[in-house]
Amino acid sequence: MMYHNNMKMNMNAAEAKAKMRLLIIVAVVLAVGCAVLGVLMMKNSAYKTQAGQEFSRRMNGAVSSAVDEVNRMSGAAASDSMSRLARVRQYVYFMEQLNDLSMDLAGGENGRLVSAAAFKTLYADLDEFEKVLQGNKSSTLDVRTKLFEDLVALQGLLLGY
Repeated sequence: MMYHNNMKMNMNAAEAKAKMRLLIIVAVVLAVGCAVLGVLMMKNSAYKTQAGQEFSRRMNGAVSSAVDEVNRMSGAAASDSMSRLARVRQYVYFMEQLNDLSMDLAGGENGRLVSAAAFKTLYADLDEFEKVLQGNKSSTLDVRTKLFEDLVALQGLLLGY
């Protein structure tokens, strides 16, 4: 009987050691998993921050280029006005695409760089300017001024003015 109890105690001790080893292995695996997840989350956060800064930088460049194009237009309808207006429209479209990408990356409204209302206003300005040019009106000063002011306001918003 003593032999049976002694054998039982040895088996319990062996089972306890096996359970302890298993517990240590599980703890190590969990610790390594947590460390890996932490590193991945930090890299993801750094990527999002860097991407957001790049979107902002490119958005500022586009609005600055659009302002330059409008500055080069005269107050009168000129032969190059339509092509300059087309380039401004391209810059606005590019900014809208950057805004959408930024929102997609950030997972929604948190990534919005510019409000949808600002783009709506700019497109309305561009459409109005185009109508004036197609109507062969001699003066484009009013619509050019409105477009310029809206672009400068957007630029100020992006730069934090």
